[in-house]
Amino acid sequence: MTEPAFTQQQEQPASLFKQRSFLYIWAMTFCASFSIAIFLFSQSWYVVKTLNQEAALGAVLIATNIPRLLFMALGGVLADRVSRTKILFISNILRAILLSGLLLMLWTEHLSLSSFILFGLLFGIMDAFVWPANGSLLPNVVDSSQLTRANSVVQMTQQSSLILGPMIGGILVHQGGYYLSFGVPAVMLLISAILAYLLNLPPSADKKKDRKGIWQSIKEGLAVVKESSFLIALFLSTIFLNLFVNGPLMMGLPVFVKNVLNGSALEFSYVEGSMAAGMLMSSVAIGIMNIKKGKGMMVTVSLFAMNIFFFMLSQSTTMAASMALAFLMGITFPATNIPLISAVQEKVDKKLIGRLMSLLTMASLGLAPVSFAVTSLLISSGVQIQHIMAAGACFLLLVNFMIAWKLPALRKM
Repeated sequence: MTEPAFTQQQEQPASLFKQRSFLYIWAMTFCASFSIAIFLFSQSWYVVKTLNQEAALGAVLIATNIPRLLFMALGGVLADRVSRTKILFISNILRAILLSGLLLMLWTEHLSLSSFILFGLLFGIMDAFVWPANGSLLPNVVDSSQLTRANSVVQMTQQSSLILGPMIGGILVHQGGYYLSFGVPAVMLLISAILAYLLNLPPSADKKKDRKGIWQSIKEGLAVVKESSFLIALFLSTIFLNLFVNGPLMMGLPVFVKNVLNGSALEFSYVEGSMAAGMLMSSVAIGIMNIKKGKGMMVTVSLFAMNIFFFMLSQSTTMAASMALAFLMGITFPATNIPLISAVQEKVDKKLIGRLMSLLTMASLGLAPVSFAVTSLLISSGVQIQHIMAAGACFLLLVNFMIAWKLPALRKM
C-alpha cells in the first residue's frame, strides 16, 4: 500500500512563541477549552444531582453526538474550502448564544432534561463544524518539524482546562449556583470568537473552479484512508476506544463518584481534575521531548496501560485511590493522542487535513451513541457502574491485542 505524501519543509521556522498566528490559536484554545470544561462539568452534575436522572445523562450525550456524526463530514469539506477561522468565529458566537438560552431557561425555571437534550442537538451541530476547522489550523501556520511540540502546547492547554475547569465549575456551583457555571462559559466562547475574527486566516483549498462536489470531496478523503495501512489501524483503534470507554467513563464517572464513592460535586471535580493533571504532565513531557521516532510503540504501550488503569479505577472504593488511578489513566491519553494527531498532520496534504480530521472524528463518534445507550440501559437495568467500567476495560484490552497483532502498522509508525 502507498502512503500519503509528506508535506515538505520549506524554511527554518521561528520559535512557536514568536509566531503571531500560533499565539492566537493558543489563546483561542484556552478560552474555548475552559468554557467547554466548565460547562460539561456543570451540565453533568445538574442532570445527575439536581434532576436526579443519572441514567438519562446518556440521552443528553447521545443527543450531542448524533448531529456531530451526521454533519462532521460536511464540516470537514467546509474546513478545506472556506476560512477555518471564519467557521470558528461564527460557530463560537452561536454556541455563546445557546448557552445564554440555557441561562434564560434556568432563570425562568424551565431548565429540564428535554432542555439539555435540545441544547445537545444544537451544540452538536456546531461541534461538527468547529472540530474539523480547529483540528486543521496548526498545519497551516506551523512548520511540520514543530507539529508535535505545537500539538503538545495546545493539548497541554486543553488538559489544564480539564484540571481547572471542573474545579472552577464545582466552586461556581457550590458558591454561586448554575448562573455562574453556565454564564462564564458563554463569555469565554464569545472571547474565543473574537480571537478567531482577529486571526482571520485565508482558505487553504483549491480555487473554486477546481473544486469537486461535496460527496466527491468526501470520497477523496476516504480514498486517502484506504491507501494507508497506518490510517486504517488508527481508525479502528479510535472506533473501539470510544465504543468501550466513552459511555462507561464519560457518563459513568459522575455516577461512580456519587454511588460508589458517595461524593459531592467538589469530589467529582477532584477526580476529573486528577485525570486532567495526568494529561497535563504527559503533554508537557511530550512537548519537551518533541518525539520523532518510536511514536508507534509509545502509542501501543499507552493504549494497553490505559486499559489496565481503567480496570483498576473501576475496582477502587476510596477517593484517594480513585484520584491516583484517574491521574495515571490521564497520562496515557496525550501519550496516545499527540503522536497520532501529529503523524496525520505531517503525512497528509494540507488541502485534505480538514476532511481527514473530520473522518477521524467521525470514527471516534460513530459508535459513541451506542456506547452511551448501552451504558444508560445497563444503569437503568440495575447494573452497577463499576461493573460496566470493568467490562469496557476488558473488551478494549482484547480489541487492542487483536489490532496490534493483525495491523502492525500502528506500532511501527
